[in-house]
Amino acid sequence: MHISLLEPVATPLINKFYQQHKGRGRATKHDQNWVVKAPDIIAACRVQDKEGELFLSSVLVAEDFRNQGVARALLTQVIAYQSNTLYTFAYRHLCDFYQRLGFSNCNLPLKLQPYFNSYVAQKRDIVAMCLS
Repeated sequence: MHISLLEPVATPLINKFYQQHKGRGRATKHDQNWVVKAPDIIAACRVQDKEGELFLSSVLVAEDFRNQGVARALLTQVIAYQSNTLYTFAYRHLCDFYQRLGFSNCNLPLKLQPYFNSYVAQKRDIVAMCLS
């Protein structure tokens, strides 16, 4: 299992992974696109710069590799790479997982509130969390 930050030119690889596994994410070259390979991509996530705020999104592990510590390993490395507060919108049933990684419930910066409101309007059961 190898965890890496993809070069921008490799962005189509992460989008192919999201599409194959019915993920909602759509990576751009401007994102930090992280993957776990074993040897093919088995997990991915993105860290987006949303108006100067770092936002973790689109965390997805291929179904055959879930509950094996893959997401924990990926996010531990992603977190270690960041130097600013990292925000995420965690599905409520995953809050304990994110708390074990050091995230806590928080008030969002005003810049991120419209994104949160949009997801809530889509009936996503999410909680705003951050890691400083």
